[in-house]
Amino acid sequence: MCANRFGLILTFLAVALPCYSAGQQTVADVVKRSSDAVVLIVTSDSSGQETALGSGFLISTDGEIVTNFHVIKDAHSAVVKMSTGAFFPVSGILASDPARDLAILKINGKNLPFLTLGNNYTPQPGDHVVAIGSPLGLEGTVTDGVISSFREMDGKKWIQTTAPVSHGNSGGPLLNMNNEVVGVISMGVNPEAGQNLNFAIPASELTALILTSRQQLQSMDSASDKSVGSLTAGTIWTSLTGGSDFKVRQDGDFLYAEMILSPEYVKAGLFNRTEVKRDPDGKWRGKAHIDWPCDYNHGFNGVFQARDTDTHMCSITKDMEIDSMSRTRIEGISTTGEKFNCGRCEYTGKPIPKPFTWIPK
Repeated sequence: MCANRFGLILTFLAVALPCYSAGQQTVADVVKRSSDAVVLIVTSDSSGQETALGSGFLISTDGEIVTNFHVIKDAHSAVVKMSTGAFFPVSGILASDPARDLAILKINGKNLPFLTLGNNYTPQPGDHVVAIGSPLGLEGTVTDGVISSFREMDGKKWIQTTAPVSHGNSGGPLLNMNNEVVGVISMGVNPEAGQNLNFAIPASELTALILTSRQQLQSMDSASDKSVGSLTAGTIWTSLTGGSDFKVRQDGDFLYAEMILSPEYVKAGLFNRTEVKRDPDGKWRGKAHIDWPCDYNHGFNGVFQARDTDTHMCSITKDMEIDSMSRTRIEGISTTGEKFNCGRCEYTGKPIPKPFTWIPK
């Protein structure tokens, strides 16, 4: 009887305890691979007095750091402390989005550990996640939980998580079990108001901000000016497939790209502008609107020579899709027809997808 009871207990434990496959990481594995890229940020005022503590994480080997805008708002200077105990002064602000509460800082370093964004990962409610940060200045604090839900509040998207966070966690990473950043910890609800209600900004919101991080470095003082480093500033990208330059900027869930033309082309009314909107699957879809001159023949004589040639402006619209986007590369597809009828200013034939690649200039 006792043996049977013992066997039943073992069977129950085998069912009740979580089962980890050989390739699945534990929380300890995630922390071991990720914690060195998480930093403590200490800000000071003009008199050198400490004003705030927050968290952040490196996204490049040369010292680009993501954090919340409210962590560095109104700061005169800031210092970053690594998990190794090394200190780095913040050189300035590469980009910021006060409305979305995101900022990218710069320190001068080489061969630094960094985290990658989970751009190819679609988070789901119930996914196991890990938060690393410095609540109340307690560096390297680790908590875990699950993604509870996805919310939209005041027109902004949020990841709701049960991973506990406190004051000082702001700006730290929310990681999946593949060591990828799925969100930036931003706020938690007072426990007296509700338990395990914590929120992170989706990593997809960060991708577009990274596009602007090549503009001129701004001083820490500029954090009090909400217009500095805004996403409307734009950056220049070059097409590897066509050779043209585009000014790319982002505003919320919309991304805009405009071909840079010579003054005489602009004066003649030519333009090539793209507007795409981010879809739930993380891809950006929309249209390119083009006004461009086109030469066409009215007819032919008996020896198949053009009798008359005319040039007129054509207004063209084509489908655009951006499939992947990083600090160093934008890849997507534009769709046109098999042929272009210049007289009618329209594409004909079956749709032809044409891949494109842009890189920073």
